[in-house]
Amino acid sequence: MPPEKDRDRTGPGPPGNSVTGDNHGTVIQVGTVYGGVGVGAGAGPPHRHRVPRQIPHTPRFFTDRERESRLLDSVGRQAREGGGGRVVVLSGTGGVGKTALATHFLEENAGAFPDGALYADLQGFGEPGPADTGDVLDGFLRALHVDPGAIPHDTGARAAAFRSRTHGLGIAVLLDNALSAAQVRALLPGRGPHLVVVTSRLHLAGLRLDGADLLEVRPLDEPEAVRLVDLMLSDGRTCAEPASARELVDLCGRLPLALRAAVSGLTDRPHQPLSRLVSRLSGEHGRLAALSQTRELSVDTAFNASYALLSGPARRMYRLLGLAPGRDLTPEAAAALAGVPDDDAEDLLTDLVAASLLEEGADGRLRQHDLARLHARSLAEEGDGDGSERGAAVDRVLDFYLETSAAADRTLNPGRWHLAPVFDRPPRRVFGSRAEALDWLEAELECLRACVRLAHGTGRHSVCWQLCEALRNLFMLRKHYTAWEEAYTTGLASAEALDDPAAQAQMANALAGLHLSLGDPGRAGELHHRALALWSRAGHPLGRASSLEGAGVCELARDRPERALEHFRRALRIHEELGRPRGVALMLRRLGEATRDTGDHAGAAAYFARALDFFSEDEEPYMRTRTLVGLATSRLADGATESAGRVLEEALRISGRIGARAEEAGAQAMLADLALADGRTEEARELLTRALSTRTAISDPLTGETRRRLESLPRAPGG
Repeated sequence: MPPEKDRDRTGPGPPGNSVTGDNHGTVIQVGTVYGGVGVGAGAGPPHRHRVPRQIPHTPRFFTDRERESRLLDSVGRQAREGGGGRVVVLSGTGGVGKTALATHFLEENAGAFPDGALYADLQGFGEPGPADTGDVLDGFLRALHVDPGAIPHDTGARAAAFRSRTHGLGIAVLLDNALSAAQVRALLPGRGPHLVVVTSRLHLAGLRLDGADLLEVRPLDEPEAVRLVDLMLSDGRTCAEPASARELVDLCGRLPLALRAAVSGLTDRPHQPLSRLVSRLSGEHGRLAALSQTRELSVDTAFNASYALLSGPARRMYRLLGLAPGRDLTPEAAAALAGVPDDDAEDLLTDLVAASLLEEGADGRLRQHDLARLHARSLAEEGDGDGSERGAAVDRVLDFYLETSAAADRTLNPGRWHLAPVFDRPPRRVFGSRAEALDWLEAELECLRACVRLAHGTGRHSVCWQLCEALRNLFMLRKHYTAWEEAYTTGLASAEALDDPAAQAQMANALAGLHLSLGDPGRAGELHHRALALWSRAGHPLGRASSLEGAGVCELARDRPERALEHFRRALRIHEELGRPRGVALMLRRLGEATRDTGDHAGAAAYFARALDFFSEDEEPYMRTRTLVGLATSRLADGATESAGRVLEEALRISGRIGARAEEAGAQAMLADLALADGRTEEARELLTRALSTRTAISDPLTGETRRRLESLPRAPGG
């Protein structure tokens, strides 16, 4: 069933959820939170956090490219000494080693870029097509510790924010697989001693107008290629059979990717001569040459030769990996895709990595080169005429992501009620903490987005909208606005395809939360009213209460508390009729907020006090904190300062204990007001100093106001 809304108003009023850990900033809460939502341990100020180092590892075997390395050294030196930043484009055919060259150079020169190194795969030549520039900028800004809530929604504004954030920084940026000059231009940092390395299969000559250096990465020279084979084998076979070694590298087009795939089968066959591999490759090369090929003939030749040496189960795993949603995946997801136990999947994946048909990152995630992915998918299609095996594999992997996402969402917000049937199943995985659940969702976001697109595109509409519902808390907490809009727009289309009014209402409510977070309560209100009609059509009273609450919050955001009161009262009656004490308590708190905004502070305090009877510290510490702050605001406005002080002290104690940092800072600031009113200036200074430190650490929008208040305090005698 759909979640109750528990949205913070925009503008004045208590700040929203604070999420500690990797997320910094005030979170505008757009869904009900049951209990605390403090995620992880408290974190320090963003700019004192770790420097991003995102460059992938260089392949284990790398032969020096002296010509290209000299140019990169020169450009890097000019970037550091000139202070204006430089761009260099490495172009060349697929598999020629552009990324390996770039990562090797940046890894060797990491110390030259003290402010970090950023990486993005722009997906210019793979499926489903070029990466969204706005998504890439969003990722860069988050890596640079910009508060997610402060990242603009518009791509142009994100590009400007990225330039501002990187101005003067000594950073490296690797933009892999770029498709166009325009795609690169939007991702260039601000002026400073930075180096941007771009890889592409195209020359991107348009970037020369921006002062870029263009370098074509050609296939290895014959001696370099033989040297790479010698490094991989390390047993003297290239010296023993020099003619076969030269023929081998020619058959592989002297492309590092093809060489690694072809030679991998020899590493554990020390007695097999190179001539036997050459004979096999020659036959395969001749077979493929007779066909119409759109990919590199030498690469396909090597892939086929490496694939032929695999066991039957490893071949099947390889083929199915070509169907996986997203650009990479974990061993657990691969096991689900293939329908095999996790331990068996680990063994098969190890075989594929050893065969150079799969790449493993430092984080343990697995990825196929885009040429390998095309090769694997073509094999899957050739060997599965009716598509039954492929369809079953897609069903399994989508079910894995759906059930695991639901388990993570349930961990983040255990009291929320849901519409999606997946939440009625036993959880697929048990997460040990909210931080662990949120980290999993964050790490899998790109795969989850791909799952939403795949489910909708293949007519698996029920899976599509349910998966969207399971992502709700991730979007609320981490503010992935572009992904939020894309997912729920797609989910709404799937719900409409099913003609399911309740699912449509759920999707509309979530889109309303997005627009409220983006500062458009008018559009958010329209969506809530649309959802309200759909809930009525579905005969779903709890859903109606959800949309009524959301519509009321939108009215509060538009400074129309009287209208908000009407919506909250209607929602309250539904919760009372359904016998839902928690829903009643939530509406009492909402009524307190709206009544406060009408100026009836005594009436508001009464509502807050009734809500506190339900929100105990043991069961609902976060909701109790928010309600206490609301109560204190009303009592202060009514002149009951002593009572307000006691309430704020309790709020401060609980918020500090659960890590609700925005609420903690708000309580400190209000206590500072009380201290000033009582002439205790130094106590107020201490409280505001603590509040400023917290708000700075989480990039709270009230940071500037708190600093101004602190600076306006009269100086202490002798200070």
